[in-house]
Amino acid sequence: MRLSKRSGSRLSRMNMTPMIDIVFLLLIFFMTVTQASRVKEEQLELPQQEGSRDKETASLTINIRQDGQLVMLGRVLQLDRLLALVNEELVRVDNDPRRINIELRVDQRGESRAANQVAKSLEQLNIKRVSFAVQVPR
Repeated sequence: MRLSKRSGSRLSRMNMTPMIDIVFLLLIFFMTVTQASRVKEEQLELPQQEGSRDKETASLTINIRQDGQLVMLGRVLQLDRLLALVNEELVRVDNDPRRINIELRVDQRGESRAANQVAKSLEQLNIKRVSFAVQVPR
C-alpha cells in the first residue's frame, strides 16, 4: 500500500467570485426595495396632531399634494383613474369594502377640496376605513 507524501500541507483555496456576486445581488435588491417603499411616502407637510397610536398598515395610500394632484403608487392620477384602481382593489378582496384600508396623506398647505372629493368618492364606493395621516409633533 502506497501512502501519499503530501498529507494536507497545502491549504485549498476557495473561489470567492460566487460570494462576491451574491453580495452585489443582495446590495442591488435592498437598494431597489428601499426605493420602492419610499414611493408611497412622498414628502408632504402633514398637519400636526398629538396622539400615541401607531400608523396602521394601509392597503392603499393616496397622497394629495399642495396643488391638489392625486398621487398613488408614485403616479399622478386623475380622480376617475384613482377610483378605477380602488375598484380593482375591491374586486381583489371579493367586493368587501371592510377589507380595504385607505390612508389619505394630505399636504396641509393645500386646499381641502381635493381631499373632500376623494373622501366623498370613497364613501360612494361604500369604503368606510379611511384614515388621514398626521404628523406627531416632537
